[in-house]
Amino acid sequence: MKIQLYLLAKIAGKSKGFTLLELLMASVLTFLVVSGIGYAVVLMTKDNISSQVSGDLVFNTTRAADFITDEIRQATFLSTSSADIPTSTVSCAMGSGEQFVIGLAINSSLVNVVYYTKTPPGNPWLGPSSIYRCGPPLNASGQLDLTPANRTKSILVDSITTNANARNETCASGTTKFPASPSAGFFLCVNNSNPNLVELRLTSRSDKLASDGVGAGRSAESSASGNFRVVTTAFTRAASGVATLNSSGTCSGVTVAVDGRPAVSFTSGMTVVATKTSTITFSPNPSLWLKTSPSTNQDRYTYLLCTINANF
Repeated sequence: MKIQLYLLAKIAGKSKGFTLLELLMASVLTFLVVSGIGYAVVLMTKDNISSQVSGDLVFNTTRAADFITDEIRQATFLSTSSADIPTSTVSCAMGSGEQFVIGLAINSSLVNVVYYTKTPPGNPWLGPSSIYRCGPPLNASGQLDLTPANRTKSILVDSITTNANARNETCASGTTKFPASPSAGFFLCVNNSNPNLVELRLTSRSDKLASDGVGAGRSAESSASGNFRVVTTAFTRAASGVATLNSSGTCSGVTVAVDGRPAVSFTSGMTVVATKTSTITFSPNPSLWLKTSPSTNQDRYTYLLCTINANF
C-alpha cells in the first residue's frame, strides 16, 4: 500500500502542467501564425478587389469603344464641326463644362448623334470625366427611334481619365487630332484624305487601381497608372459626299430633304449628306424652286427672294 501511494505521488509530481516560459513561447508562436494567416487573407482580398475593379474597367471601356465604333460604321457621315450639332426640338448644344468630340448622321441627312465629354454628376458615376451621348434612343426592337422629339442625353461610360499624358497624345502623320486640346482621354485622329475614316482613342482610369499601383488589362499605359487604353479604327458605311448649303436673301421657314429622307429645317451653313447626283428638295412649294448649276461643284436653288447654293 505504501508503495502504491509513493508511485501515485511521483506521478502527480510530474503532472504540474506547463511552465510560464512554455506558455509565453506558445502564445508568441500562436500570434505569429494567426498574424501570418490574417495578412495572407488581407492580401488575397485586396487582390480580388483589384481584379474585380480591373475587370469592370476593361469591360466597360471596351464595350463603350465598341458601341461608338458600331455607330460610326452605321453612319453615312461624321462631323467634327460643332456647327453641325442638332439644336432643334431636343437640343444637343454644348453647355458649360461639355466638350464636343464627334457628330454622326445615322439614317439622316444631318448629324443626329453627338458624343461629348463632361464631368459626371456623382454617385453612382465615377470621375474624373465621362462620355455622354446625345441622340435617338433604342426602341424595344433594338432599332434607333429617329423621332427628334425623343432625342435623349445620357452617360455612355464613366471613369474617363483627364491625365495629361492621355490628353496630349499625338496623332500619326496624315491625320488630324480632334478636339485639338481634349479635356479628357477621348478624342479622334481623323484621316486627312478620307474624313470618314477615324482612329478612336479612349483612356479610362481607376483611382483604386492607381492607389494600389496596378494597371488594368493589357494597357499600353504604365502598369502602375490605373489606366486602360483602347485604340480602334472605324469608318462610315459609305464614302458619301457632303454638301454645304449657304443662303442669301429671305429663306425663313425653309426645309430640305435629300434623296427621299425626312425633311429637316434649313439653316445657312448647314452640312448634309449629298452628292452632285442627289435629289435635293426644298419646301415650301418644291415644284417652284428653280435649279441651276453655276459650276461642276455647285448647284443653285432659287425660290422668290431665297437663293440657296449647294457646294459639293
